[in-house]
Amino acid sequence: MVNAISWRHPFNEAFGDGIVFRLFETAGIAYAVGFEHIKTMHELLTKGVDIYHACPDFLFPVNGVWTVIFDRIDPLTQQLYGYQHVEHTGVMGGRVLFNVASIIFDHYTVSCAAAYVFSAANDCENQRKTDLTELYSALLGLDGHPRSRLFQRFDGWCAWSDTAIGGRSYVVTTKSYKSL
Repeated sequence: MVNAISWRHPFNEAFGDGIVFRLFETAGIAYAVGFEHIKTMHELLTKGVDIYHACPDFLFPVNGVWTVIFDRIDPLTQQLYGYQHVEHTGVMGGRVLFNVASIIFDHYTVSCAAAYVFSAANDCENQRKTDLTELYSALLGLDGHPRSRLFQRFDGWCAWSDTAIGGRSYVVTTKSYKSL
């Protein structure tokens, strides 16, 4: 199914087969949201996502799984910054999250992906006031949080995580989720 996808601008396939990304800028900082197509359950399990704890009934879907990465990027060299914390003032952090969510939805619109998986980066420099797991769980309505207004717009999408056992991984199924 993935081979039939025609990725057009603003998506870019420069990193090779099965990997697409899209750039955006907020407050003068360039970011990349990347997607890697996962073709098999074995490949998914090698990504470090505790899929069966996060989503116990998960079956590999017909419409495919994509990992999502998000980081600052040097727009000239296309090098990522290694998931370092970026301090935002005012509503800029919310704008960044809105852009990421919009790009994921645009990717879904083209690919009809059944599921997305991603992990919250560790804060190795201890610069974040709020750990990314807390932020992502609040956004997705997990760990006792209500679904955010942003995630409520993704009708038919469901989220799970392995954060209850100390993990940092998330699984989001879309309304296209159908198992093999």
